Amino acid sequence: MTLMLNTLPQIRKPINSPFISFAKGTKERESLLKEIENITNAKPETLPLWINGTVLTKTEKRTCIAPHNFNFILAYYATASEEYVVKAIETVLSARKKWLTLPWQFRLSIFQTAARLLETKYLYKMVAAVMEDYSKTPYEAFIDVQELIDFLNFNCYYASTIYAEQPDSNVDTLNLLDYRPLEGFVYAIPPNNFVAIEGNLPTAPLIMGNVVIVKPSSDVVYSFHLVLKILLEAGLPKDVLAVLHGDSKMISDIILDHPMLSGVHFTGGTDTFKELRWKIAQNEYKDLYKGFVRIVGETGGKDPIVVFDDHDPVATAAAIVVGGFGAQGRKCSATSRVYMTNEMWQKVRPVLLKFMETIKVGDVADFKNYMGAIINQRECAKIVKYIRNAFNPSEGEGVLEVLGGSFSTSIGWFVHPTVIVTKNPHYLTMQEEIFGPVVTICTLPQRKFKERVLKLCDETSPYGLTGAIHTDNIYTFCEALDELRYVAGNMYNWKTTGAMVNAQPFSGSRKSGTNSKVGWRLNLYQWTEPRTIGQTLVKPTDFAPPYLDTD
Repeated sequence: MTLMLNTLPQIRKPINSPFISFAKGTKERESLLKEIENITNAKPETLPLWINGTVLTKTEKRTCIAPHNFNFILAYYATASEEYVVKAIETVLSARKKWLTLPWQFRLSIFQTAARLLETKYLYKMVAAVMEDYSKTPYEAFIDVQELIDFLNFNCYYASTIYAEQPDSNVDTLNLLDYRPLEGFVYAIPPNNFVAIEGNLPTAPLIMGNVVIVKPSSDVVYSFHLVLKILLEAGLPKDVLAVLHGDSKMISDIILDHPMLSGVHFTGGTDTFKELRWKIAQNEYKDLYKGFVRIVGETGGKDPIVVFDDHDPVATAAAIVVGGFGAQGRKCSATSRVYMTNEMWQKVRPVLLKFMETIKVGDVADFKNYMGAIINQRECAKIVKYIRNAFNPSEGEGVLEVLGGSFSTSIGWFVHPTVIVTKNPHYLTMQEEIFGPVVTICTLPQRKFKERVLKLCDETSPYGLTGAIHTDNIYTFCEALDELRYVAGNMYNWKTTGAMVNAQPFSGSRKSGTNSKVGWRLNLYQWTEPRTIGQTLVKPTDFAPPYLDTD
């Protein structure tokens, strides 16, 4: 039986969650320190799979560790066998009809409740969990949690505005658009660098009435289970979301081979995304699926700043530090390549070097540190390889100098801020995504700088995520915007990072993804299958049009 209510509720348009500084002497700082202490002193528990309830499997258990302290075990987690992947699919599909027929206003209220719980009861606990799990400083951890709050609040509002978008009717017809969920289930695959994405990838489809299986990154299972706890406390039915961890390939192979797969919500590596799309394409060619699978994905970035000589060198240096080294450069939007003239570099260099010398790297629970650790050994080793190559470049590659570049892996995966300066615009680190605190600055001659730099910026990287143009000349700014039209899905005039939900819808194209713009209503359209319903008010009883002579 479906509940019928004669009501069209108005969902309040939210505002962005307020910023908290955690400055010395504030009560917020004391609350956060207490939660960090609670995590530090807690006995590690085993985190279960979630398939209509907790599932502790007999397969291997894996360890959640803090990247900045190998000896700090946050938790253990259960891993899925093939039978549990199959069970997860069966469970969410069985829950589908009841979930999609729940009146939408009650469905949205669950996620509004989750946002409120996260902003109040669980705020400091979640910030502390993100600090330890992702090795993020208080600032970076908080803005990450803040973004998840905004995702939940604004997505509920956007859903209500989508449902209100209806076609015109006229004197003879009543026309409706029914925004149905997808016909099947959605597979959410979040990354290991943002809890906001970890929470948004499964909840955006859920908000639109879909059922979801999520496979959190193995590096950050600990924090995801706090997100799950909040959703369940907010009233999310136990069977509409299944949580699996373990062997990514095995889990994905089973899920991608299921005929009722209807969508994939992904953020991660470009190669992984290509493999997902290729497998889905092969299955579609074989008519395995009931319909065409919606594939929504965000991958990497090689995000540039183009600096013109009229810009403030101090502001440029600050943008490089914030964009390149915040959260250890582990943002797909992180500043990674910078172009400027030789003359401008001489102005920027001393300021940038001074900023870099003040940055401390270490345990994020020490509030003197601006940076924490890299998330795992594999990613750390990849970053270090680029740095070592820069110190010993092949002849002719054009590295002029390396600022910083130290690293340590004795107690955590620490890489210090690094700036590689080159005269070669095609040097390896100007082209390849590094996903770490390494910024490459290419210095070019002043002569024909504008023409050359805009062409290089457009053609050097396959990605198209974020970017920035540094100039005080509005004509130069607009010309650069035009020439760099497809270089970035988000273009700024200062730093390349920090898009806010509802203010700067985020994502890119080219090899950076499908540009579905999370943080705005455009993403939510991906999780609906609209149905037009037309009702003729007075049905004609004669087929003949007026022009037809019937005599």
